[in-house]
Amino acid sequence: MIPQINQYLQILEKSSFVLGAVLYVIFAMVVIKQVGTMSKNVNDKFNSVLITFSYVHFVFAVFLVFLTLVIL
Repeated sequence: MIPQINQYLQILEKSSFVLGAVLYVIFAMVVIKQVGTMSKNVNDKFNSVLITFSYVHFVFAVFLVFLTLVIL
């Protein structure tokens, strides 16, 4: 009986990690939207740098989901 419970807990743990990584991708998309809105309203010389960092952050978040699916 113990191995079955162990397997269920392991599946629950893996699915929670994947769900957390997907939520992080959604957060990265919100960051892109916020940076875009800020760049339209505030003119600054660093806007292009912030936009670039937000897209790099999104790429890393998608890579994290891919890595989570491959490792787990």
